[in-house]
Amino acid sequence: MKNSSQNYNIYRSSRRRNAAKRRNFALACLIICMGCVIADIVFISMLISKKNNKPAATSTTTAGQSSYETDEEGNPIVPTDLSGSDTTADPAATSSETAPVAKVTTVDADTRAANLAALQKKVGDYLTQQSGRYSMCYINLNNGETIGVNETTPFIAASSIKLAYNTYLYEKAEAGEISLDEKIAYKASKYVDGVNGGDYEGGTGTIQNSADGTEYQLSEASHLSITISDNCGTNMVIRRLGGEDAINNNFFKTISSVVDYRTKATYTDYTGTEKSGMRRTSAVDLAKYADHLYKDYKRNPSHYEPLINDLCHTEYSWGVPAGVPSEIDVGHKVGFNGPAYNDIGIVFGTEDYVLCLMTESGDASRAKTIMGEVSKMVYEYVESNYA
Repeated sequence: MKNSSQNYNIYRSSRRRNAAKRRNFALACLIICMGCVIADIVFISMLISKKNNKPAATSTTTAGQSSYETDEEGNPIVPTDLSGSDTTADPAATSSETAPVAKVTTVDADTRAANLAALQKKVGDYLTQQSGRYSMCYINLNNGETIGVNETTPFIAASSIKLAYNTYLYEKAEAGEISLDEKIAYKASKYVDGVNGGDYEGGTGTIQNSADGTEYQLSEASHLSITISDNCGTNMVIRRLGGEDAINNNFFKTISSVVDYRTKATYTDYTGTEKSGMRRTSAVDLAKYADHLYKDYKRNPSHYEPLINDLCHTEYSWGVPAGVPSEIDVGHKVGFNGPAYNDIGIVFGTEDYVLCLMTESGDASRAKTIMGEVSKMVYEYVESNYA
C-alpha cells in the first residue's frame, strides 16, 4: 500500500507541474497577442493623425531661381514645363490636350540684324560657288525683313507663275466678278496667249487627255493647275481672266514688275549665251506675288483657304519644302522648263515667310539639292532667333 500511495503522489505532482506549464504558456501567448493588438492600434492612430495634420504645400524661393511648391518632406515639386508660360487651366476649356507653348525670341534687334546680314553672305557665297545661274528672295511676313541674291535678274518663269494666275482668279471671285463654281469648256486647240487659240499645251497635267468641249468647274481647273501643275487647266484659268496681257496689266504690274512678264527680257543664260524672250520674271517679282496672296489669305481666310490648301498639297516635295521640317506647312508652286527649276513658297512656321528660289544649270538633280540647302539656311536662321 505504501508503494502505491507514493506512486500516486508522484503522478499527481507531475500533473500539477504540467498544468502549471500549460497555464504559463497560455498566459504568455495571451500577453503577446494583446501586445500585438495594442501596437496595431497605436500605428493606425499615428497614420490617421499624420494624415489629418499634413502641412500645406509651401513655396520656396532662392535668389536667381524660380519659385516651386514643395511636398510634405520639403522636396521641391518641379513642373514638367519650365518655359515660364502660364499653366493655369482655363475653366472654359473642354479639351484635354495642352496648347503648344509659343516660342520666345532670344535676340535683340541688333543681333538679329547681324544674323540676317550673315545669312545674306552665307547664301550669296554658297550660290556663287555653284555652276549655273541662281537667285533667291526672302520676305519675312511677320516683320518685313528681306534679303536677296540676284533677285532682280530675269529667269524663265515656268509654272511658278501659276501661283499668281490663281491668286488673281480668287480675287475676281471674291469681288463677285467670277464664280468658282461656273463651268468652263476645254478647248482642245493649241494654246497661244489665252485669247488667241485654245487651251491645249503638252507637258504636265491630265486635262490634255480630255475631249474637246469637256466641261470643268473653274475651281477644278484651278485645283489641277496648282496641285499637279496642269498646263491646260492653267490656260483655261488664263482664258477666263481675259488672257496673259490682261492679267499682266491688271494684276502683275500692280504688285511687282521688275521683269515685265509680257516684254522680251535680254540676259545671259547659264551657258554664257545671250538670250531674249517673254514670260520671264524675277525672284523678287514671284516673292511679292506670294506676299500678296498671303495678305489676301489673312484678310479673308475662308475664301482663300482652298487655294492655300492646294498649294500645301502639291505632288512636288522638292524646292522650299526640302529645307523645312515635314511638320511645317509650306504652300508652294514649283516650275520647270528646260534648264530652269524654280520654286516659290510660303512657309507657315515660327515666323511666316516667303522664299523664292530660281535656278538655271542644266542639272535638275543638282538644282533641287541647291534649292533645298538654301531653304534650310533660311529656316535655320529664322529658328535661331528663338529659344
